[in-house]
Amino acid sequence: MSRLVPEDAVSGSAAPVASMASGFRLAGFALLLIGFAAIQLAGCSSAPVEPPAALVEFVPELTVKTVWSTQVGRGVGKEDLRLSPRLVGDIIYANDHKGVVVSLFADSGEERWAVDLGEPLTSGPGYGEGVVVIGSAEGQIVALAAEDGAIRWRAQLSSEILASPAVGGGVVVAHTADGKLFALDATDGKQLWIYDRTVPTLTLRGTSAPVIVSDIVVDGFASGKIALLALRDGRVLWEKSIAVPRGRSELERMVDIDASPLVIGSVLYAVSFQGRIAAIDLQSGRVLWSRAMSSSTGLVADEDALYLSDGDDNVWALDRANGASLWQQEALQRRLLTAPAVYGDSIVVGDSEGYLHWMGRGDGRFMARYPIESGTRVTPIAAGERLYAFSNGGKLICLEAMPRR
Repeated sequence: MSRLVPEDAVSGSAAPVASMASGFRLAGFALLLIGFAAIQLAGCSSAPVEPPAALVEFVPELTVKTVWSTQVGRGVGKEDLRLSPRLVGDIIYANDHKGVVVSLFADSGEERWAVDLGEPLTSGPGYGEGVVVIGSAEGQIVALAAEDGAIRWRAQLSSEILASPAVGGGVVVAHTADGKLFALDATDGKQLWIYDRTVPTLTLRGTSAPVIVSDIVVDGFASGKIALLALRDGRVLWEKSIAVPRGRSELERMVDIDASPLVIGSVLYAVSFQGRIAAIDLQSGRVLWSRAMSSSTGLVADEDALYLSDGDDNVWALDRANGASLWQQEALQRRLLTAPAVYGDSIVVGDSEGYLHWMGRGDGRFMARYPIESGTRVTPIAAGERLYAFSNGGKLICLEAMPRR
């Protein structure tokens, strides 16, 4: 069955309302809808799309400095992709859309190796078992030797890979755009198993990235379900619906889980588009708590709170124990935010308008702002005193933020 997939979807709030740019992908072929300004998922008449919220003034509490920056190919260009770099110890792996893959020293940005695969890449890198694995627009997984970038193997899957593959326990797991989960042998790319479920007629352009925890793999799907599977054989341990499709139209009924699951100890956290956020017992699949929420970017947590950017680009802090609201920052609406990163006493989000924003973990107040050329779709990476950001134009930047004196 052919699928309509929004190329540039802007998530809605917990109520089923969202606006989308004028572009759809039908069975892999772009169909430009001229003059299609917006669609109201609630069935209301079309209305002008509001501009991104203007930047508010505040007194900066942090001074942000650039430690180093480097160019990684051409970035994502005009593609709606999240090519998230991977930080492993003191090494960063990153790639652009055109096929350039690099390995850099995280402390200096100095290049270890770089290769040009000469083909469009649609996922960021996964890492493990001594290989760096990346998904392509043609549905291939390419495995590179982590030490020098040499191609170890290639494996053909059923469709493009839009989220970073996971590697662990000798297995590579990749989520394809047609809703399948493939498990491959990490040494040679041989297929081990496939998890395949029906995909809704209409989905967001994007997928959740699988997460490997010991001998299990967990992932979210466009149906609004989370699945927990045995890593070695793909046996389903449990499935759970985070959100149930509702509404009269296919647009209203979209409940994709594009944000990767977050596993902390024995608890799994997951959130869907136009649906809910839930905490689930990892072993039994029992829902510990849930509440209405819409997000397609991702979750991050500290000891007490969950942080996320919702479909209207509000930033939330929720109590991990029960999902209660701790604070909400509403001043960045419609700026197409990334998921937050926890950085010291702050959280940091990027936007597609060209800025990174620091907010206090305790109350969401603005603490700093930093311009990032061409904006970003990629969640920043926090590591100690360093923060790494990757712009849409391919600029990889290492930053440090210090309290102002």
